[in-house]
Amino acid sequence: MEPFYVAHADNNLAAALETLLNPSDVDGYIRCAVEHIFDPNALPPTSLLHPRFNEDVPLVADLAAFLWRQCFFYALPRRKQKKLKESMDVDPSMSLEIWRVVKSAFMEYSTKNPSRSSEVGEVIAYVLVQHLLKAPQVAAKMALKTSPNMPVHGLDGIHATFDAGAMTVFFLEAKLSYAANAGAKAYAESASEFLSDRKQYLREYEIVSDLGNLDSLSGDAREAALGYFNIMEQRHLQPRERYVGVICYSEKKNYANKVPVGPGPLEKHEDHFAGLLRSDIERFRKAALKHLKANGADPAKCFVFFLAVPDVNQLRRDFYEAMGLPPPADIPDDEHAEIVEEEENA
Repeated sequence: MEPFYVAHADNNLAAALETLLNPSDVDGYIRCAVEHIFDPNALPPTSLLHPRFNEDVPLVADLAAFLWRQCFFYALPRRKQKKLKESMDVDPSMSLEIWRVVKSAFMEYSTKNPSRSSEVGEVIAYVLVQHLLKAPQVAAKMALKTSPNMPVHGLDGIHATFDAGAMTVFFLEAKLSYAANAGAKAYAESASEFLSDRKQYLREYEIVSDLGNLDSLSGDAREAALGYFNIMEQRHLQPRERYVGVICYSEKKNYANKVPVGPGPLEKHEDHFAGLLRSDIERFRKAALKHLKANGADPAKCFVFFLAVPDVNQLRRDFYEAMGLPPPADIPDDEHAEIVEEEENA
């Protein structure tokens, strides 16, 4: 028999999870040129995005600064966020301590994960899944990965939403790549590895149940939400699972195709680029479909979001500059160098 608290709380569970969504002005920094739609004849659902422009200049440094500010929400567990915000309400100078704590998390992460190159990619994945899927983060994976007792491998993010009586869990993989196709291939391979590792799959659910953000909910909604992540004991509450690949890649061709600077609307440059990007949607979707099928994934259970920037290596440099840290030594000087991250040993 279904526990009463779950049936009673379902009506409020969607609203409770929405309270975990963090403030984020994504539209001010990222434009969605193509919104994803679910079409069984055109899988996987695919979005194409790019940084906003100032006339003819893509605002990559502004995007990097925005992503750094979002790290307060991305990198810290909600309990720690709450404690730091309360301390700042008492003493505004504690805002400096907040950024020291967030910066320290990234420094520890980089030290523990020298082969990783997607730190900014993981923040991008966090903000886009919040924005496009309206799904809050249910576990701060960066904080967990810097723990000495936590293995460094695993998903890049776990988000969830509740709608029409069903919990949907989104498993995130972030990739930085010199090209969209290479990024899609790396995402499909990572998704396949995750699905084939039953131990790690169960571990991700345990992380949410034991160490995630759902503890910040209260009452029946908290118990109901936690029930969906206790997949071994609450089998009647099996959630829907979706796999999200967020691929930030260097787009050379379309950024080089510019309209002349001159009179007229300022937005003509951004609109022109968005139009060029839209023309690539079928090529990118079919590339993702090919790689997902080759790796045994179900495209109907996947989402793929492509973020086109002029140079992913420069975005990484700008991100660390916004953080006030020197860029990692592994960022190539050659903007054309391949930077798809090395896969970690499971």
